[in-house]
Amino acid sequence: MIQRVQSIYLFLVVVLMSFMIIWPYAEIALKDGQVVIFYSYAVKQYLTEESTELLIRSIPVLIMVLLIAFISFMNIFQFNRRIIQMRVCVLNALLMIGLLILMFYYYFVIKRSLQVETHALKLPFIIPVVSIIFTLLAYRGIHRDEMLVRSYDRLR
Repeated sequence: MIQRVQSIYLFLVVVLMSFMIIWPYAEIALKDGQVVIFYSYAVKQYLTEESTELLIRSIPVLIMVLLIAFISFMNIFQFNRRIIQMRVCVLNALLMIGLLILMFYYYFVIKRSLQVETHALKLPFIIPVVSIIFTLLAYRGIHRDEMLVRSYDRLR
């Protein structure tokens, strides 16, 4: 039963996490005209339009994003083991909360160490929150399927 709605929710989590790899999730404008942009793999400082400087590699954020996407993708194919699928959904939601905390950590540590003129969190910053919602919707659908299967077992 791969065509269940929870499979679509889990696939949407995979797609959203792949966008997290590409798009920057935060930006800080410095007083001297430079811009610091936060990606899931690194924090880069744009000195001019042509030159950039790598401030820090944010490998833990990248690993978390890839791990969440991989777990969600593999969880789609666990449709015949619903109890395990529900537990993996809970684990994945906890990993997404950890990802949010890690992203906030990198953002505030770098922001505190620079002369900030303006700062902004971009739209991809809410991708983990939306992914948590999709994961919980998938959990609810899996739980509903499990209750349906149990009710059929009682009828036998």
